[in-house]
Amino acid sequence: MKTPVFYDPSGKRNKATLMGVIALAAAASLLFLGLILSVLFVPVPRQLDLHMEASHASRWNFQTHDARHPHRFRNLTRHADTPQKIIGFYVPWDDGSRAAFESHASDMDVVIGAFASVSGPQNTYSYQPDVRFHKVLAAAKKAPVLLTMVQNTSLKGFERENTRRLLTNVTARTQLLAQIEDTLKQEKSGGVVFDFENLEPAALKPYLALLKEARARLGARGYSVTATVPVDDPDWNLSAFAQATDKLFLMVYDQHSMVDKAGPIAAQDWFEGRLAVTMKAVPADKAIVCIGNYAYDWSKFGTTVLTVGDAWLIAHDSEAPVSFDRATGNSGFAYQENGVNHEVWMLDAVSAWNQLLAVHATDAYGVALWRLGSEDPGIWQDFAHFQGKTTPDLTTLNPAGNVDVEGAGEILRISATPTFGRRTVEFDAQRMAQNQVYQTLPTPYVVRRTGFKPGSIALTFDDGPDPKWTPKVLQILKAEHVPATFFVVGEKALGHPFLLKTLLAEGNELGNHTYTHPNMANIPAEWAKVELNSTQRVVEAYTGRSLRWLRAPYFGDAEPTTENELAPALLGQQMGYTSVGLHVDSEDWQRPGVQAIVNNVLKGVADGAASAASEACKEDINNCRSGQIVLLHDSGGDRQQTIDALPHIIRALKAQGYQFTTVSGLTDLPAAQAMPTLSGNDLAAVRFDVGIFMLLAWGAIGLQWLFIAAIVLGVLRALILSVMAIWADYSGHMDPPAETDDGRIADFVHARQVSVIIPAFNEARVIEASVRRVLTSVDVDIEVVVVDDGSKDETSAIVARAFANEPRVTLITQANAGKATAVNNGIARARGEIIIALDADTQFEPETIARLVRWFIRPEIGAVAGNAKVGNRFNFVTRWQGVEYVTAQNLERTALATFGAMMVVPGAVGAWRRSALEEVGGYPHDTLAEDQDLTIAIQRRGWAVAYDQDAVAWTEAPESFASLIKQRYRWAFGTLQCLWKHRRILKEGKPKGLAHIGLPQAWIFQIGFSVISPLIDLALLINIAATLWTISQHGLNQTDGTLERMLIYWTVFVAIDALCGWIAYMLEPREKRYPVFWLLSQRFVYRQIMYYVVLKALASAGRGLAVGWGKLERSGRVAPASTPQG
Repeated sequence: MKTPVFYDPSGKRNKATLMGVIALAAAASLLFLGLILSVLFVPVPRQLDLHMEASHASRWNFQTHDARHPHRFRNLTRHADTPQKIIGFYVPWDDGSRAAFESHASDMDVVIGAFASVSGPQNTYSYQPDVRFHKVLAAAKKAPVLLTMVQNTSLKGFERENTRRLLTNVTARTQLLAQIEDTLKQEKSGGVVFDFENLEPAALKPYLALLKEARARLGARGYSVTATVPVDDPDWNLSAFAQATDKLFLMVYDQHSMVDKAGPIAAQDWFEGRLAVTMKAVPADKAIVCIGNYAYDWSKFGTTVLTVGDAWLIAHDSEAPVSFDRATGNSGFAYQENGVNHEVWMLDAVSAWNQLLAVHATDAYGVALWRLGSEDPGIWQDFAHFQGKTTPDLTTLNPAGNVDVEGAGEILRISATPTFGRRTVEFDAQRMAQNQVYQTLPTPYVVRRTGFKPGSIALTFDDGPDPKWTPKVLQILKAEHVPATFFVVGEKALGHPFLLKTLLAEGNELGNHTYTHPNMANIPAEWAKVELNSTQRVVEAYTGRSLRWLRAPYFGDAEPTTENELAPALLGQQMGYTSVGLHVDSEDWQRPGVQAIVNNVLKGVADGAASAASEACKEDINNCRSGQIVLLHDSGGDRQQTIDALPHIIRALKAQGYQFTTVSGLTDLPAAQAMPTLSGNDLAAVRFDVGIFMLLAWGAIGLQWLFIAAIVLGVLRALILSVMAIWADYSGHMDPPAETDDGRIADFVHARQVSVIIPAFNEARVIEASVRRVLTSVDVDIEVVVVDDGSKDETSAIVARAFANEPRVTLITQANAGKATAVNNGIARARGEIIIALDADTQFEPETIARLVRWFIRPEIGAVAGNAKVGNRFNFVTRWQGVEYVTAQNLERTALATFGAMMVVPGAVGAWRRSALEEVGGYPHDTLAEDQDLTIAIQRRGWAVAYDQDAVAWTEAPESFASLIKQRYRWAFGTLQCLWKHRRILKEGKPKGLAHIGLPQAWIFQIGFSVISPLIDLALLINIAATLWTISQHGLNQTDGTLERMLIYWTVFVAIDALCGWIAYMLEPREKRYPVFWLLSQRFVYRQIMYYVVLKALASAGRGLAVGWGKLERSGRVAPASTPQG
């Protein structure tokens, strides 16, 4: 007996294969480990020298007021038991205000949003909704009631003359109220707060009229009407204003305002005195007392409003001690900067605490903080305690405000990170704060900016390189003689080394934009480091230069104020990068249109130029808002609009006299420092990396082409097979021999004895039904030879008992020797010249054998394949196989038969000419796919093989995934054995059908496709996940089209697969329905099982393992042959 193909009884090949796999795995692991170590341990270079030195203020003497007598309460008595409301003023133009609101939304009963204003000679009404504010409001655990504030402000401050004209015009007042009503509806607001300040005395009466009209109109619709009022202006009749409104906000601050000399902003005795007088004019249930928390900085050049955090930072930087003035309850300090003396007074948590105690001693409706974002964070402790009996813990000073931005330009460096401060506060028996001592001051983030170079423009491109768009950008830049800075994404740079080199060769510079473009604020710091290091190593490997500029994804601001913006910049800085922000956003990523992109850039640059020329910028460089770095994109979606807009942008700016440079050019930094050349250990590491990166790049490109090739070849094969099957059906090319008038075909069939060999091993469940089914065959002389191959069950006994009186049935028993031996022994005992080897689980239709036999009237026919169909279609596994038998096996058999390239006469239904079998030595022992081996072997001896679609047999298919895998593994291994055993056909070129079509298509589609298909499926899944991630982070416009293209190819393939499936079912007269669902659903589990068994077979062949027949359990559930199957 021949040794099975691939079997190595010595086990040497198994050991060699395993050792080879281990060696390859070890080598790959070492290379991967080397790459990981190279990425993890990128040296941190010295920071770029960007000349960001800042001027420092110095301390100066600060004089407090009379501190001889501690302050005590005035004799105010509280009668009401109702808790006083906590209210806060929110301003949308300050990120700090938004941050404070987000932190304390649930600590307030009411929030007042400054969303609307009226100004100008035409009384223009402006309303700016704040989407982020409303997101915070909606997310609050206990959302405060919203009131909308309307102010008479413009960029120059509160308007006086224009407001008077508005108030004295009845029509204008009516129009204003209609506009306010619309705003309240849009905001879902509870009411309006009128904040009209700096009014002329003549305007107060019509202002009262406006308030009364508002109350009549808006109050009828359920809105409250309130107003802010000063408490130290005798022209304001507070009693009348109280009658005209639902509530009044009493602005008990600005004792010394911006127009006054320096002094306490709200001394405690002044506060209590004004509060006492005001409360006599305003009913307590209408009085809301405003608590100020901010600072003023007085100098000879004027007065500047500061947040408490700003004041603390100035005191910290100038090393000026903050003093508490016990006579006024206010704190302050003095400093000197550039020879100019400054005096700062502030209202902090301590002054607020004393004021809150005074308010609580009245029956006022509530207290209101002016304003969120400028406050001492300790005030929230005040609010939590002032209506109780305890004192607040004000010891720890949290940084008030997130960031202090200094300098001008869009290139950033964080020079300080937040630190906490500490103070002590002395309270008396009345809980009054009598003294506070600032021991250390808190500091926020300090961001210094540079690169302010009016007249220069730096174009920057994010998200590339892209093989389609980046070359087009380079072509334009080269034609216009303009350099740019490209912030590259590592995974895109990986496959385009020559593009990176071209970028540098043409005078551009590169920056880091991470490897996969994540939001660095939303990922762990270690992951973010790997992102930056990976891109660094890719660029170093391909260019020999390192990166120093960083633009973190989603970090596009030159004034970072939130932790999400600051954390990535700080991490990058710790790794040696300098962050590059921007002020000019083209918004090309939204694809708004070519002209919109051009307009966005020109406007941003113009705004920057206007700021540079402004008096504010000339007086203080911190007030300069540069517009020199332009954001564009050369990847991340369709960039045709960017390509079309770019020449217009460049030429328009050139016409305005601007010079183009790189980011380093804005800082006068040599290009060699912005992208230094590698040397030493870095160079050695890069030489190691470059090979791996190139391998990865080629692998990714190869996988894409492999995917395309597989789709194209798969589509062509499906179409060709379908077309050939149709041709075979309609041309008559594969029609069986036609009956003649004299009945020659029928006589031929009747005259031939047919031997049906049934090898059986433990087939007790199905053997009797199988034999009886064969015996019902019509129009043919048959004998049945049952060969029991050493069964352990009652197989032999059942046959002997059931067919004792049936002369056409012969029983042979033998020791277990395998199917091939059993069939060959049966053939040796058989008398027929036509041999049919039938599996015990198969049921023939009565006409099947006669239909097979008629083909042998043609002397060249050595074998005939019948139409095997699944007879037990009742679950997912069997229905999928039923579809496969129709759309793959039988359709393929029909098409290949037209080429003379049929690969297998199925064991379930096939007939053989005895002389053909004898010529090739009978059933082979050295392969598991005996039927396929025989089919190829007899064709090599010159015999032809036919296919009869009407010769139907119903077979029992595996009913579980485990059984299916077991069967198909044997089939795959047997097919591989046959292809290898008969490989000389490819070299000899004979027989032509097998040499040119049969074997090549089997190698390519049965073996090759099964090897690459898992990679293709994996690539598709990775692309889907990556695209979903991109969409979640960027939006749909930012996808690069890779997934879309792959899905289009895949969809076309599936559509054609469905079409070909329909054709296969149309050619099957016994199939009444086309189960398209079962066909398409095969791709999501069933096909992967088919890939697995082929891979397993290849592994077994390589190792030289012995693979057995693998007996499957029979259920006997094959449906009657006449039953239509769906």
